[in-house]
Amino acid sequence: MARFCVGDIEALLFAAFPATDALEDDRFGLLVGDRKTIVSRVAVSLDQTIPMIEAAAAQSCNLLVSHHPAFWMAPDSFLAADSAAVSSGAVVLRAAQRGVALLCLHTCLDCAPAAASMLLEPVGLEFALPLRAHGTGSLGQIARPAKGREFITLGELAASYQQSFGGVAKVWGDPAKPVFTVATCSGGASEVVSEVIAAGVDCFVTGELRHHEALYLSDSNIALIELGHDLSELPYRYYLRESLVTGGFPASDIVVLEPSATWWQPGSE
Repeated sequence: MARFCVGDIEALLFAAFPATDALEDDRFGLLVGDRKTIVSRVAVSLDQTIPMIEAAAAQSCNLLVSHHPAFWMAPDSFLAADSAAVSSGAVVLRAAQRGVALLCLHTCLDCAPAAASMLLEPVGLEFALPLRAHGTGSLGQIARPAKGREFITLGELAASYQQSFGGVAKVWGDPAKPVFTVATCSGGASEVVSEVIAAGVDCFVTGELRHHEALYLSDSNIALIELGHDLSELPYRYYLRESLVTGGFPASDIVVLEPSATWWQPGSE
């Protein structure tokens, strides 16, 4: 059986989600570890946090692959702590202590053609064109209802996301509003709001926006569905897993980790 080192896994994932697709000044790739280290098992998560590192180590994984990086700005200390809020380099220190390498794909995934349907297919939408063309793919998509439907109401669309993604944080707009075109962009999508407005779509689906950005959309008669940053990007874990399996890494040695914490809404518990 072929043995993979950390560098092999990085190259395998960059073949699926090119580094050249990452947005400018992004934090991605191998952040902690040695590319020559042989990989025993791989954990896949949304985030690189101390609980995720501990969960990976507990299942004998010495590589944690994620969407989000462990840090955005370079840490200013590497002190032992239970949270990066106390020491910005605490996650890096814990990873080194536990022998878990940290690799993330971040906006390589966000812009990947392979993931363009992530927010579309589960709710019956079909890709029409890029929201913002970038690299080999796009940051965001513009879509229409599939299966020959001319439109779907905002209420129906929100219910479909609720069922497919396990929750919806907020909905702005009239539930009866007919939706002919939809723009989607996972995570925090503040930087594409102007493009959404320029596209003149009926609804924008994303992870989260600032309050005033939501108002700008409302002023432009564009409905908004905020799934929650985490829920909009959790499916990336499975894209990463499938890319590892396609690249020849044993499926039995891949562990998909659940988030250690998330939000909830009163009445939904």
